[in-house]
Amino acid sequence: PNDYTDLEQAELVVLVGSNLAWCHPVLFQRVSAAKAANPKLRVVLVDPRRTQTAEIADLFLPLRPGTDVILFNGLLNYLRKEDALDLEFLDAHTEGFGAALRVAKETAASVPAVAAACGLAEDDVLEFYRAFARTPQTVTAFSQGVNQSTSGTDKVNAIINCHLATGRIGK
Repeated sequence: PNDYTDLEQAELVVLVGSNLAWCHPVLFQRVSAAKAANPKLRVVLVDPRRTQTAEIADLFLPLRPGTDVILFNGLLNYLRKEDALDLEFLDAHTEGFGAALRVAKETAASVPAVAAACGLAEDDVLEFYRAFARTPQTVTAFSQGVNQSTSGTDKVNAIINCHLATGRIGK
């Protein structure tokens, strides 16, 4: 049997609103083992609370509650500005992506604006954005902190838009 899956092959794992250590211990163990086996693997934790999961994170982003959409719209806008979009993928597999890019630009125009809105250090936001842009093998996992929020659909949409923008679906 093949023991290598998305988490084991990833070079960047982004955990959003998820305390894997307590709520998903099997996944936490898989990420921890993948990190131990692959020195290239970086883990970014996006969560207002510093939980036990932060112990395995290379970068912890304790964003202000309710600002996930701004953080990920900022990432989408950053990807646009850095010419990191997979235009062929977008053309073949999405509709209305121009509107998503426009909203991202309007709501999260710059790294300093995103950092201020989210209550984060500019350098940390930029480090996350650069890592996402430069790492094709990226997995983003979110949990109840995202999908059970009153704006959960918007948060999930903002995260998925970043993966669609880079064509990182099913790779």
